[in-house]
Amino acid sequence: MLQNIRDRATGWIAYVIVIGISIPFALWGIDQYFTGGNIIVAEVNDTKISAERLNGEYQDRLREMQSIISKDQDEAELQKKIIKRTVLDELIDSVIVREFVNENKFQISEQSLIKDIRNNKIFHSNNKFSSKIYKALLDRQGIKTTDYERIRKSELKTLQFYNNIVQSSFIPSQNIKLLKQLKYQTRNFKILSLSYNDFINDKEVFSEDQKKDFFVKYKNIFAMPEKININYIIFEKDKLKDSIKIGDKDLLNFYNENKYKYVVPEKRNVSQIFLSNKKSSKDENKAKIVEISEKLTSNLNFSDLAEEYSNDELSKDKGGNIGWITSKDLSGELSNSIFSIANIGDVSKILETEQGFYIFKLIDIKDSKIKKFDDIKNNLRKDYKNIQISRKYEVLYEDLANILFENPNSLDKVEQYLSVKKISTGLLTLPQIKSQHKIFSDPKVLAVLSSPSVSNDNLNSEPIEIMDKLIMFRVSEKSKKEYKKYKEVENEILSLLKTEKSIENMKNSIKDIEEKVRKGKPLSEIEKMVNKKFTSYNSIERDDDSIPPSILDKVFSLNLKNNVTSIESGTGNYELIFLDSIGSGETDLSQKSINTMFNNDQVNSLLYAVIQSMRDKSNIKIYSENL
Repeated sequence: MLQNIRDRATGWIAYVIVIGISIPFALWGIDQYFTGGNIIVAEVNDTKISAERLNGEYQDRLREMQSIISKDQDEAELQKKIIKRTVLDELIDSVIVREFVNENKFQISEQSLIKDIRNNKIFHSNNKFSSKIYKALLDRQGIKTTDYERIRKSELKTLQFYNNIVQSSFIPSQNIKLLKQLKYQTRNFKILSLSYNDFINDKEVFSEDQKKDFFVKYKNIFAMPEKININYIIFEKDKLKDSIKIGDKDLLNFYNENKYKYVVPEKRNVSQIFLSNKKSSKDENKAKIVEISEKLTSNLNFSDLAEEYSNDELSKDKGGNIGWITSKDLSGELSNSIFSIANIGDVSKILETEQGFYIFKLIDIKDSKIKKFDDIKNNLRKDYKNIQISRKYEVLYEDLANILFENPNSLDKVEQYLSVKKISTGLLTLPQIKSQHKIFSDPKVLAVLSSPSVSNDNLNSEPIEIMDKLIMFRVSEKSKKEYKKYKEVENEILSLLKTEKSIENMKNSIKDIEEKVRKGKPLSEIEKMVNKKFTSYNSIERDDDSIPPSILDKVFSLNLKNNVTSIESGTGNYELIFLDSIGSGETDLSQKSINTMFNNDQVNSLLYAVIQSMRDKSNIKIYSENL
């Protein structure tokens, strides 16, 4: 949510923040908006967020971001998990803000509510509010005007919360000037890469006592791999299907209770006139579309004008007709324009987009309707069965969690409850277990296996959901900890001692080099000392992606007085950084854009701090297994 507010201050842009959720709130009711569904993914104080609600939002977001999802399957899966968790965080923030505005008695006057509704273009005809359209749209969705107005008031209170924060954020012009200088500052610097290998002394001798002391001190390095025996039970979720019997009466009751889910959406037959900004300039198209609009006002034929002027090659020869569409077939701005046309035969107002200019004419409407029972019987059976499986699964999961908790040292009761035999891995190392029992390669399972209660106390795990399976396990046996003998690892110890000593020598040399540079010693002499050359970097900016972020942070922490530092870039590898000079840097952004950028950053920081503070005071539970 915080990122979504980024460019949204007051006025129509801020209005967009909540207008998008008006209809969902109205359809579900403001409480059901969060609680509808059987499986709960999160609780915020006393409000539950359902998996159904999360998945609905997640699928919408996924469609919006489909073009940037990776083609690589593993990377795509990671991206999808991040998106889903982001959506959940936004829903949690929504609940927190809604509760805050209610507790603090935010008020929206009747006049403000009336003005808001009258300004909503969804309810307009000929650029004016139409009470007839207002009532008709709500009636079509089965919503009472009193319910809609109550819900809309709640949304406007939420918007009031964000606007209060946005309006309270201010950065003085002098601070913006300083921020600009810092942001676009460039640096010229040099880097000297050093490795512990450069400081190894092959002639150095270590005594027997030193080697034995090292062996005792770091004995765990030389431990033999531990062996464990894991008892586990796997339950296939598909087994629940066999226990579900569905009669026609059950199916008919389910249909009657859930008709709203089986709706054929409204379709509109539409014609268009489209002027492309690729074919002509934006200014030329703007003048021409106004001329076309005036001709339509003078009752000239839409089809004739489409054939003469439209740049859409697929529709212009058909009088501009693009056929039947639903509200989800086109982008939001095109769909909104088309579905706000009140009557058959009416023409939309001019719509300006990045691609060009549009005028639409409504040819015909097929109203939304509920699908007939007999036509969707197979789908109903599938949906009903899935819901029954989910309900049975919830009961099963809770029962298993209780059995495992009440009998922490045995899986016997789980065996009896599920009528499934446990499996034993035998006494093996973890890599061997992962190789022979693939379920233990799953990151979710490994995380539970390494938890203190399972790994150290040998207690039962919780039930873990992996795909369509449940797994429960416990470590029933462990081998004694054994160590390699000193003679077996004597050469390894000698190598480690040399490495340890070389790293110590390198760190001492780096301190000495830094001190000499601060005192003015030429870099050419430093290069001779270590027999290595500095690499130069010029006009580097803060966001330069060719330099590792850790090094950039160090570079931009230096100044011309304190102009040398070092950073560990890997085990036993260091980078010595020397700052040459600082440049002012440049940007093509206008002052207005710069002001907006820094003010937006300020708003984001403020919003983050406020909502994070509210989160800290809230009781938030996330059920990861249900995500």
